[in-house]
Amino acid sequence: MESYKGVVVFLIVGELINSTRRKVGRAIRDRDDSLIRRLARCQMEAGAQVIDLNAGESMEKEVEDLLWLIAVVEEELGPNVRLAIDTSDPKAMVSGLKACSGRPVLNSVSNEKTKESLLELAVQCDADIIGLAMGERGMPKTVKDRISEIRTLLRKCEQVGIDHDRLYMDLICMSVGSSPEQGRAVLDVVRRTKEELGVKTFMAVSNVSFGLPNRRLLNRTYLAMLIEAGLDGVILDPTDTGVMETICAARALTGKDNYCMGYIRYCRNRRGDG
Repeated sequence: MESYKGVVVFLIVGELINSTRRKVGRAIRDRDDSLIRRLARCQMEAGAQVIDLNAGESMEKEVEDLLWLIAVVEEELGPNVRLAIDTSDPKAMVSGLKACSGRPVLNSVSNEKTKESLLELAVQCDADIIGLAMGERGMPKTVKDRISEIRTLLRKCEQVGIDHDRLYMDLICMSVGSSPEQGRAVLDVVRRTKEELGVKTFMAVSNVSFGLPNRRLLNRTYLAMLIEAGLDGVILDPTDTGVMETICAARALTGKDNYCMGYIRYCRNRRGDG
C-alpha cells in the first residue's frame, strides 16, 4: 500500500489464506485453486505487499499443501509476489521458503530453542523475518519482558549476519477483554522499541478485540493509536476498507506520510480517477 521509490514504508501482510479458516481449509483439501486465486488477487489489489500462507491445519500433509499454495499464488500473481511462510513446523518452513521465487518472509521466529535454526535458514533463503518478542518463558506480560526478548533476538540476528532492516518485531498484541492492561503495555513497548532499539515493529492488531463485541471498531481505533506510537507493519485483512482507510488517515495525521501523498493516492484510487 505505501512505498516510496520501491522502499516499503508500512508493511501490510494479507492474512486471508490461512487453513484455519473453514473455506480455505476446504479449498486446500479439495485443491480448489479458484478460491485461493481470488483471495490472493483481492488482497494484493487491496494493498497488501506480502501474502501470508498457512497450511498447518492438515498437519501431516502440511508440506505438500504449502507447496501447492505457493504454486497457485505465484501462478496467479507472478513469480515476484512476496510470500510469508507461516508455520510452526521447521520442515514445512524449509520447504516453503526454498520454494518461493520472490524474496520470502519467514513468519515467525522467537527465542525458543526449537526456533534457533530458523535464523540461519533466513540467511540461506534471503528472507525477511517476523520475530516474536517471546522466549522459553512463554507469552510476555510486561513491557520489560518484551524489551528483553527483543534485545536477545537482535543479538542472535547479529551473530548470523542479519541486518536489523530485515527484521520486523511482533510485539504480541493480546485481548484487552481478558487482560485490560495489555492495550497500554503494547503501545508503550512500540514507543520504547522505536526509541531505544530502532527496530521495525509489527502487530496482529485484531488480537486486541478477541472476545469483545464490535471488534472492527476496536481494531481500527487501536490501529490508529499504534501507528501514532510508531508501528511499521501489520498482518490483517486488507480487503477491510475501514482498516485500510484508518492506516492511510493515521499515517497522514501523524506526519508519517510525506505531504499526505499516500493518503491522496489512496483516495483517488478509491474513486477510480487516479
